[in-house]
Amino acid sequence: MWLMKTKVVFVTNKMIMGGIEKALISMLEQIPKDRYDVSLFVVHPKGELIDKIPSHVHVKSIFDNRERIASMVWNYTKRGKFLSAFNVILSSVLLKWGSISEFEKFGYYSKIRNIDEAHYDLAISYSSPITLPLVFVANNINAKKKIAWIHNDVSDLANPIHSRLVRKLRKYFEIYDYIFCVSHHAFRKFTGVFQDLPNDISVFYNILDKKKMELMSMEDGSYNDQFKGIRILTVGRLSKEKGQDIIPSVLSKLLSNGYNVRWYCIGEGPIRLQLEENIKEYNLVNNLILLGTKDNPFPYIKECDLYIQPSRHEAYCITVAEARAFCKPIIITNTGASEQIANKKTGLIVGFDDNQIYEAIKRLLDDQLLKEKLIKNLSAETVDTINEMEKFYRIVEKIS
Repeated sequence: MWLMKTKVVFVTNKMIMGGIEKALISMLEQIPKDRYDVSLFVVHPKGELIDKIPSHVHVKSIFDNRERIASMVWNYTKRGKFLSAFNVILSSVLLKWGSISEFEKFGYYSKIRNIDEAHYDLAISYSSPITLPLVFVANNINAKKKIAWIHNDVSDLANPIHSRLVRKLRKYFEIYDYIFCVSHHAFRKFTGVFQDLPNDISVFYNILDKKKMELMSMEDGSYNDQFKGIRILTVGRLSKEKGQDIIPSVLSKLLSNGYNVRWYCIGEGPIRLQLEENIKEYNLVNNLILLGTKDNPFPYIKECDLYIQPSRHEAYCITVAEARAFCKPIIITNTGASEQIANKKTGLIVGFDDNQIYEAIKRLLDDQLLKEKLIKNLSAETVDTINEMEKFYRIVEKIS
């Protein structure tokens, strides 16, 4: 018997090599193509992961082939939609000349795009909350049900200076039927800021396919140096929130105290130049290696000796989950990522402080029994999260 496929559309910001984007790819790979007709709308059509999107997913750039403003106004006018025509004109003027906030711009961008004529069973804003996808799914897509995915720690929004933004965001969240947070930490922070929302709000961990990671870790491409000491690895966008700027001082102290270590960073981002200057300042040219973006980081994770995530903020941190899957001794700062670790059992949790991070590294380097204990406990864990997809399928069942 022939059955209609469930029509699902995801809207995201970009497809760069980031945690959100990697989690989205993993999720798209799990959705059965024989039962689902899946589309992906992308705000910015470029990025390292564009080519990693499964071939059965229909990809569209929100701003590709955009209509001329005059053409949109004329089409609305001849159909008698005078208010829509006026909104297009007003929005285009405000975008160009108005003194408006970044989030307000998203509302105007959505107004100069036509409402998608397709009708979907499920529409998903798969991005951080203060981005265009949240607004676009709310305003421009027709769907029976809508989901907003929360990928980050929104605790900064609790500051009273953001009260106006919180009110605006709240109005959009109220349009959605479901809200998924990628960790319990993200859930607590979100519900603390946005209290008493009418939505069904729950935790949905990022999809992690351990078997796929293990296969990818066997591919060529890893450390090409002949270093014989301890390899420390950090993976993530080079940015203030990821905390790589603390690495030079920690590494300098390790080297000064006689530890034969080399610290590698995978990723690109806005603080790269600062890190390059720090490398010269601390004389770390041979010991702090910026590897740039890697399409496949798993050979590096597999072959490192310690994995460290020195973030200031995290909601979940998919790279920590990846390091757990390879049973690497892990040191993380006390963010949302720390709910993945049992302190002193499967890793070490410290504050964002160079002395604390240094002491934790020193402890693992000096205490082989502790290191072996962490590895053994990690090997007993189940890191694969494919079963999280059942939450997604249950929502689809309710729709149908």
